[in-house]
Amino acid sequence: MQPNKPRKHQPGLVTRFMARHLETILSIPGSKLYRSFVAAARDTRATQERLLREILHYAGDTAFGREHRFGAVATPEQFRAAVPVRDYEGLLPYIERHINGEAGVLFPGKPLMYNQTSGTTAKAKLLPVSPYAFERTIKNRGKLWLYGLMRDFPGVYAGKDFTLVSPSVEGHTPDGTPYGSLSGLVYQNIPEFIKLVHTIPYSAMTIADHRAKVYTLLRCALGANVTIILTGNPSTVLNFVRRADEAKEELIRDIHDGTLDPTLELDPAIRAEVESTLEPDPERAAELERLAGSAQRFTPALYWPNLKLVHTWTNGNCGLLIPKLREWFAPETPILDFGYIASELTATDLIDKQSGGSILQIQNGYYEFAHVDDGDSPDRRFLLADELEVGERYFIYVTTLSGLYRYEMNDVLEVVGHFDTAPVVRFLYKGKGITSITGEKLSEDQLIEAMAIASRETGVGYEFFMGYADVERQRYSLYVEFPADTSPARRREFQLAVDEALACVNVEYRAKRASERLAPLELLPLRRDSFERYRALRLAEGAHDGQFKWMHLSGLDHTRERMDQLVEGSIRKAS
Repeated sequence: MQPNKPRKHQPGLVTRFMARHLETILSIPGSKLYRSFVAAARDTRATQERLLREILHYAGDTAFGREHRFGAVATPEQFRAAVPVRDYEGLLPYIERHINGEAGVLFPGKPLMYNQTSGTTAKAKLLPVSPYAFERTIKNRGKLWLYGLMRDFPGVYAGKDFTLVSPSVEGHTPDGTPYGSLSGLVYQNIPEFIKLVHTIPYSAMTIADHRAKVYTLLRCALGANVTIILTGNPSTVLNFVRRADEAKEELIRDIHDGTLDPTLELDPAIRAEVESTLEPDPERAAELERLAGSAQRFTPALYWPNLKLVHTWTNGNCGLLIPKLREWFAPETPILDFGYIASELTATDLIDKQSGGSILQIQNGYYEFAHVDDGDSPDRRFLLADELEVGERYFIYVTTLSGLYRYEMNDVLEVVGHFDTAPVVRFLYKGKGITSITGEKLSEDQLIEAMAIASRETGVGYEFFMGYADVERQRYSLYVEFPADTSPARRREFQLAVDEALACVNVEYRAKRASERLAPLELLPLRRDSFERYRALRLAEGAHDGQFKWMHLSGLDHTRERMDQLVEGSIRKAS
């Protein structure tokens, strides 16, 4: 053991007792919240209308509320007439007033924090979180969520959890308000006795170097009896289990010695905190060494044999990763969808394991929907949560206690069932002009901007291009028609420049590339006159000449199939 290692903090007897009986203790508030939700779901329309009135009253004396005459609004129809649908760009002037220090713009007072996510322009989206929303709908969200998991999967908290979140603070706005990950803030604010079931101290989540972070988190978790894995993105889980196999010898040695690899690039304060939680464990190390030698791969099925649940996204594009993830776990270990959770709003708490969907949380947000076939039509009919039909697909618009009003999520949901009168929904895909392989939410505007940046920086021009989100291979394919005299070396220079520019214009793309959840951009040079060839293909398929449209970014297989026909030599290969 290292001589200067800080003394390990010992929690109190009561705290340790509560941690050992976590499922029993959580069932007390959890069952109460569950009964409340069951009662609310008996009449979804009434629940939603009460919540709308609460939101209107709460924000009535704000700049937005006065401008839209919230005081005169009493019904869903009046609300729809008073407030237009907006996306983030439409709401940005109000958000910027908060960012610059103004209070009472979208909600009373100032934001507690901003939840950061990728935007459709170079700047990241900063979504305000009101103090009231945090206390009312977020802080204790886990009680109902975990209660639902414990009902369906008894024993998920018989051991430890392996929970992964992002840092709560990535920076500060001009008025000093922090922005970062809301999940990180929630992780920091849970009761002390629940923290005891975490295998990972929060500070380890803030490690900047990705490979050092992954190793440190694995070092903290591999010595424990983990019974549940909790993280939104399956690519994150896949990355971790692969890394555990690659670094098993070093990890087992550290577990034996009670150390953390001294070569890792870690902030000294973080290293000290993590090391204070570690103890030599020769017995566990011997067990892991035996398990590692007993099979071709070192998998969670071996080192976490009591694992009851992997809780991660399984719907949308993430579904294509689940077969790869499944190979690492025991056949009987369930992999359950994480639910419909977005940066704007946690819209579900309870998961329906039979349908693979999740029950709309009708107590936390006010929702409107439009059928996916109506698109942006000015005549689209807006529906309320109790009006949705099983088997149909809808765009969702949310109104929240954090200042989003009739906010266009650009998400397509499918209704897969009902919980009394509340809909059970399943996320399908991002809507217009946005793709997302592993949570980066790349927009067509961002790709266009990145192409322009790369062209300016390299001096390489292009005639026509199309981007394809290749979920199966976890990378973007970029089809480009270059001028005839562009050399292979110059093409390669342009390829690297676009990849770097995408990281600049989309913070999530940068994070996913840094964490190896996205592979490097692939470049596929196109033949001469590819736009005209593409146009001819579309017209041959039945597109009308006068209404011919295309997008520069797509995740649809038929887009890839068309573009592959235009690649030089018509043989698709990585460059």
